[in-house]
Amino acid sequence: MEVGDGLVEQPSSSPPPPGPNPTPATTSQHPTVGPEPTWTVDEAIDEIGFGPFQLVMLCVTGLAWMGDAMEMMLLSFLGPAARCEWGISPRQEGMLTSVVFVGMLFGAPTWGQIADWKGRKLAFFCTTLWIFVAGLASSFAGSFDELCAWRAIVGFGLGGVPVAFSVFMEFLPSGNRGVWLTIIETFWTLGSVAAAGLAWAVLPHHSWRLLLQLSTAPLALLLLLIPFVSESPYHSAAVGDYATAKATLTRMAKANAPRNQPVALPKGTLVSPLVFQSSVARDEGAGRIATLLERGQRKQTLMLWFIFFAVAFSYYGVVLLTTEVHVDSNAARGDGRKGGTRGGDDAVACTGHGSPDLNYGAYRDIFVSSTAELPGLVLAALSVDLIGRRNSLSSSMALNVVPLLALLGYATFPIWLETLALFLSRAASMWAFTVLYIYAPETVNTSVRATAMGMGNAVARLGGMLCPLFAVEMVESGRMTGAIAFFAALACVTSTVAFFLPIETAGKRLDQVDETGEERHGDVELTYGATEPTNKK
Repeated sequence: MEVGDGLVEQPSSSPPPPGPNPTPATTSQHPTVGPEPTWTVDEAIDEIGFGPFQLVMLCVTGLAWMGDAMEMMLLSFLGPAARCEWGISPRQEGMLTSVVFVGMLFGAPTWGQIADWKGRKLAFFCTTLWIFVAGLASSFAGSFDELCAWRAIVGFGLGGVPVAFSVFMEFLPSGNRGVWLTIIETFWTLGSVAAAGLAWAVLPHHSWRLLLQLSTAPLALLLLLIPFVSESPYHSAAVGDYATAKATLTRMAKANAPRNQPVALPKGTLVSPLVFQSSVARDEGAGRIATLLERGQRKQTLMLWFIFFAVAFSYYGVVLLTTEVHVDSNAARGDGRKGGTRGGDDAVACTGHGSPDLNYGAYRDIFVSSTAELPGLVLAALSVDLIGRRNSLSSSMALNVVPLLALLGYATFPIWLETLALFLSRAASMWAFTVLYIYAPETVNTSVRATAMGMGNAVARLGGMLCPLFAVEMVESGRMTGAIAFFAALACVTSTVAFFLPIETAGKRLDQVDETGEERHGDVELTYGATEPTNKK
């Protein structure tokens, strides 16, 4: 049936053509419809290339990552502010962080299904609106319980922020996709730095409620821009809307074309690409999870789950610890005001408007430590191909041990040395997180890649939920040495586990690495309407 210029609707339930499956030599050629050649979305995007269209998409989707980081960074200031406002205990303060991760744990799979069902653009808009409204509402909370409820709702929305990552990814040409997916991570760092700077500007003079309200600014801007975002052409083609997919690709080509140059898409008919045959029941989520725990894959899966947990625990732990250390050290400034000694009691100095009363140096040090993610990203970019994924993960966590052990001497440290140790720990944690998100999806086949990443993220959320018990409650209960020692020990164990991971994926193609880390050999046969190669022995 004709759908548009040169486009033919492909029934999703069409049976494969009769006869043998295509051989590897012919799989790169797409079937023709009549006399016309055919082309796919990925071929068109590769031909269009990277240009102004993708740069605009980078900025728009980057605002989502920036808003996400600001909401997470605010937790390190919101807990002490709640103590000033309602006199809550250290355990309750830790709960304020944990409820956000509980919300994310349930939000991530929900928004992912909506993005596949109704489209990336709708899910992107809904998650942004959800976080904006809930974040704004939490600034008007009348009690601690109400604040926790609203922050849990914020967390549910934050679980869908990775949809923005998918939106950007599905507009990138294959040749430099990895580079630009690394660059978008800088928006997270920008959000962390912005949140620290905003807290520095607001909290000494105004209520924490104003801080929450101002932190929704990137989301407000994003809501104004999302209506101009195009639906992913991959999703449009996948649901059979070839006319919309071609219209989007045409806009992209016009935006990227040099001045006075003609705009042209590949000649022929747009079709869905050939995909791999899978031995896994693709419609059964439990079956996919079971595949991750099959013999040969089980060891890799369990080791990665532990690393997901530990890296998230370390990253969010050092973010919270940075503020807690400086809140506790606030009383040691010799001004006679009440506050906790460094790692001592759980009191905190407060302003007359209900905000934590940190001095200039404390805000400066927290701000500086938030910039540590930038060298962490640089280390990840330099190491991931040079020394490999496993060695990068192992090295990043080994580096994390050094500043954490140094922090055990915090009682005799000058403030600048304490800040340097926290800076290095945060840089190492960001290095590890970035490499992990590159490495983990490379270790499994296409048929279970999304499931594997979903499970890894779920385990990471558990790490985020539990870290306040150490980074907040133990510190404020006078057991700071024990908390830091635990973080150091966990980093040491994680470095060792990463070193012995069975698979190295550096320089290997996707779907070509087996459980030993070697490339699969043998004839690979493909069929229509499938998701993964099967080796023909």
